[in-house]
Amino acid sequence: MIPVIVLNWNGLDDTLECMEVLLKQTYSNFHVFLIDNGSEKNDLKTLQENFNNNDKVSIIANAQNLGFTKGNNRVIEMILKDYPDVEYIALLNNDTKVEIEWLSNLVKSAKTNEADIVSSKMINYFNPKIMDNAGHKMLNTAEIIPFGNGEPIENFNSVFENIGSCAGATLYSTKMLRHIGIFDEYFDTGYEDAEIGLRATVLGYKCIFEPSAIVLHKISQSTNKIRDYEYVLKIQLNIFYTYFKLMPLTVLLINLPSFLFKYGSVFLIDIVFYRPSLLKIMSDAFYRTFFKERKKIMASRRGFFNKHETISSVQILRKQTFFLLFDIRRFIKFMVLRKPTEFER
Repeated sequence: MIPVIVLNWNGLDDTLECMEVLLKQTYSNFHVFLIDNGSEKNDLKTLQENFNNNDKVSIIANAQNLGFTKGNNRVIEMILKDYPDVEYIALLNNDTKVEIEWLSNLVKSAKTNEADIVSSKMINYFNPKIMDNAGHKMLNTAEIIPFGNGEPIENFNSVFENIGSCAGATLYSTKMLRHIGIFDEYFDTGYEDAEIGLRATVLGYKCIFEPSAIVLHKISQSTNKIRDYEYVLKIQLNIFYTYFKLMPLTVLLINLPSFLFKYGSVFLIDIVFYRPSLLKIMSDAFYRTFFKERKKIMASRRGFFNKHETISSVQILRKQTFFLLFDIRRFIKFMVLRKPTEFER
């Protein structure tokens, strides 16, 4: 049996559309754990009316919004405890529409490729000719970013290794989860999947992209409800937390010149182009990382390295992408196409 976890938070219409296709999967041996994460309207009542009598669905009602990380963790913990024979756990965002062979292709790919994390081919729901996400890659300056975002879907038709997946449509092996742990609850909603993917990678687990596991994704339907200054700041804090928690000291020292150059340039650009909100975000992120939250980060780092032995620093460095060309392209695109976000206005 493959458990599939779907979390709803004030997204009833999206969830009903998601469930309609999910329940038609060609892979027959699955069970959906449908979580209502403390929705404020009548979402729970409607979900119960629709799925209480469906043997393939268990509805879990949280009294309050636990966020993505804790909301999923509680169910993952229960599955690992109560279903010892389960080999894989799938996670699926409620703002997705999967093809009917999605789950079958994820499981087949995991077994064929001996992979512990399998990323779906996530396509932009509103423009199905372009990619949303093909898993993650990591810049040597700390950021973990999506493969393929905004690129043509035909560029992603073969299996390749990556550094973890978007938790919006993924498969995790329970063998891996029992060893490396589940989502780090430092995170709330955002970047928890990046951290667990990197954690798996540095501990020697195999992460791949599977092009036949196709998902249409409405992109940030949940996070758009909470996107503000604090949310964007937390994402930057998450980047630094993950990097300094999981990277061996040798990797940190080798990447230090790139790290200082990149973020020095970011500060300079924000000053020259007068972007006070973004400058404040980066300043706050550095202050909190290196002063306010330093002890918390170091405690997490010690806990990780005391418990685990990573692959070699050389192997980790080879898996990273050098930042400069990517950031130059990103800067040009930002300056040409950018529209101010709400917290910049």
